[in-house]
Amino acid sequence: MKLRQLTFTTRIASSFLLLALLAVSTVGGVAFWNARRALEKAAYSRLNVTATLKEKEISRWLESCEEDFLLITTFPTVQANLQKLLNSEPDSPAYKAAERELNQYLGEIAEVKPKFTEISVQSRSNQIVLSTDPAQEGKYVIATNLTYIEEVVSGDEFAPVFYVSPETGKPAITYAAPVRDSRGQRQGVILADLNLKRIDDIVKEENGLDQTSETYVIGSLANKTAFISRSSTDLQNFPDGPQSPGIQAALQGQSGRGLYDNYLGRPVIGVYHWLTEQDIALLVEMEQSEAFEPARRLALALMLVGFACAGVLLIGVNRLARQLGLSRKQLENYSRKLEKTAKVANAANRSKSEFLANMSHELRTPLNAILGFTQLMSRTAGTTAVQQDYLGIISRSGEHLLNLINDVLSMSKIEAGRTTLDPTRFDLYHLLTTLEEMLRIKAEAKGIHLYFKISPEVPQAVKTDEGKLRQVLVNLLGNAIKFTQAGSVTLMVEAAEPVNSVNETTNGSADVSVWLRFKIQDTGPGIDTGELDHLFDPFFQAAKTRTTHQGTGLGLAISQRFVKLMGGQIEVQSAAGEGAAFSFSIPVQPTEAVRPSQPADRRVVGLMPGQPEYRILVVDDAIASRRLLNELLSPIGFSVRTATNGRAALSLHKSWHPHLIWMDMRMPIMDGYEATRQIRSLPTYPSTPNASGNTARTSHHPITPLPHHPPTIIALTASAFEEDRAAVIACGCDDFVRKPFQEQVIFDKMAKHLGVQYRYETIVNAATHPASESSPHSASGPSVESVDLSVMPADWIKQLHTAAVQVDAEKLLLLIQQIPTEYSVLSQALKQLIHNYGFDEIIDLTAATHYV
Repeated sequence: MKLRQLTFTTRIASSFLLLALLAVSTVGGVAFWNARRALEKAAYSRLNVTATLKEKEISRWLESCEEDFLLITTFPTVQANLQKLLNSEPDSPAYKAAERELNQYLGEIAEVKPKFTEISVQSRSNQIVLSTDPAQEGKYVIATNLTYIEEVVSGDEFAPVFYVSPETGKPAITYAAPVRDSRGQRQGVILADLNLKRIDDIVKEENGLDQTSETYVIGSLANKTAFISRSSTDLQNFPDGPQSPGIQAALQGQSGRGLYDNYLGRPVIGVYHWLTEQDIALLVEMEQSEAFEPARRLALALMLVGFACAGVLLIGVNRLARQLGLSRKQLENYSRKLEKTAKVANAANRSKSEFLANMSHELRTPLNAILGFTQLMSRTAGTTAVQQDYLGIISRSGEHLLNLINDVLSMSKIEAGRTTLDPTRFDLYHLLTTLEEMLRIKAEAKGIHLYFKISPEVPQAVKTDEGKLRQVLVNLLGNAIKFTQAGSVTLMVEAAEPVNSVNETTNGSADVSVWLRFKIQDTGPGIDTGELDHLFDPFFQAAKTRTTHQGTGLGLAISQRFVKLMGGQIEVQSAAGEGAAFSFSIPVQPTEAVRPSQPADRRVVGLMPGQPEYRILVVDDAIASRRLLNELLSPIGFSVRTATNGRAALSLHKSWHPHLIWMDMRMPIMDGYEATRQIRSLPTYPSTPNASGNTARTSHHPITPLPHHPPTIIALTASAFEEDRAAVIACGCDDFVRKPFQEQVIFDKMAKHLGVQYRYETIVNAATHPASESSPHSASGPSVESVDLSVMPADWIKQLHTAAVQVDAEKLLLLIQQIPTEYSVLSQALKQLIHNYGFDEIIDLTAATHYV
């Protein structure tokens, strides 16, 4: 009973304590803000009065300096003596008399008017002929930054020129008045350097403000902001000039007030005035901590009284809750430390990932040029087999580098939290078939067997993230082939038990998922048991595979994260010398049959007749990228023009009206985003039939396009983040292609959006047996039969047979160069046989013809 009463009492006391703290905090906060507003208003008033008084005093002093100087220079006796001094010979009596009188007069002026530190006379040749500082006489000085004064007109604005004195390194003003003869010709100039100490005295005069207040004058000296005068004795240097919001506003010709951080980064309350006639700014500031100190003291006093009252209640529960509070505090401190450590680690990972992503963009752009021009060179007729081999090496090396970049980028996207699932409907059987065809060449080159075993229960059409599933399978199968020296690599796909989850669609129907299990088994060297725990760590490589020096060590880490993102878990079973088995299961949704895309297996060589002249604009700041697309598209029959930035593209669009624009998104002057938006803002017209006879949306062109008809715009970017695609489409682009690209992607996109029809490279077998475009090709490369050789002369076949019998590879390659370009498939097949030492096969092929 006592425990229950104590618990209840503690709860009541805690409630009262909470209410008391809330009330005290509210009262203290309201009192603080009300007092702060009142103090702020009063501070502005005091600062403004001080600034106004100092502004008027500085203006009056400068005006008096101007008037005094003008009186000196216009005094008739002075003018007469100046004419004699500047127009007489130095040895003449007139010269000496004028010099004596001017020396006496200017010396008296310097004593009576301490505002002038030096008064001097300069001839037309810039020689100082007379000065109150005798040490300066005879020197040649090219005076700049002078404030010329010839007359004072009431009401005119007067702006003295401030500059940095080369002798003192401090701000200075030099008045100048030309000395002219009776014809108005300039004979020399009289100069007077002002003593700016008076401005310092005005700025430093007591202003009745607080101890932290500061007054200073700012101007532009030597093309940067600098102090003209300041009350502070702080000698801190500012290489780029003092900067603050108040200084920036004042130097823009504004007068006002505000709360901001001063040039030292301290919060201040300040008033700034722009002195229009003097072309300088006057600022009066005080630190906020001192200005609002009374408000803080008032709020503190109120809160102390309230806390004292609340403390009475706190004492009652403190003894009972002390131990619990201490334990809780220790736990909270520990949790905060863990959270702080985790945040630091996550921030470091994100920074690294963003850096890698940016570097990826810089790497993919030149890589686009390397792979693109390699494709162009491979299309060039007359290249030798050796040159084609070199081009193949360059292309494979570039693609290998691209794969490494993609691996690093994929990991950076995962760590930065920018990887998302993109489920689509696709033909799973077609995906596996293409993977088998692609990887079988590598497997056969190593002399190992590659098996794909698909259970009949596996659905053909499914919905999941096709790209990530493909990458996981390529990574796992590629590793298995790479590290297996003999035996086989087997992929098994089977449907697991019926799935537990059911997803409701918007129309009320249910999308039932099934689990697919993928298992990759190899007969390689296996993995040590001690390394299995670290196998999926980024950049980790097993000891038996490190000597190969291949890859980044990211493939398994990426695969594990992709499988997890798709809803599964990857597992591995292995032992040293017994091979390895990787397996994972993921949920997929069976869908209706999907027709897989059929990539073109022939090279585009031109346009079909009867089509319009398609105008293509290529916009890219990189000359290599512009040249690549120009040299790829122009030989095909497209009319191509290029632009180096978005502004140039906009101008070309208005005058040339291209059908399609290949738009780079990152460019100087005007980027692709802004250029696309401006093009889309031009007047549009209704949809019209495109070149293929189909109805296209307004961004596609008819055979004869209307003026200013909006073109199709396809973005070309080296960025690899998926959210960039959304930004590109949102700004008005019709499609999206990443660098580096394959030439077939470019042609396919143009066919899709413009309805372009191409002429393709002739297949060798078509010489005697026409074949449809859908005819299958061997996954191991182009094949050749005896009937294929019938397109060549009999004498050529005999020479080929003789060279093969003599195992003369050099002569064979020379003969292959004689094959016409339209039979490039035959050339490639024969080169592949020579590369693989298939001389016997060539002998059999040539012997099978009736010419040998």
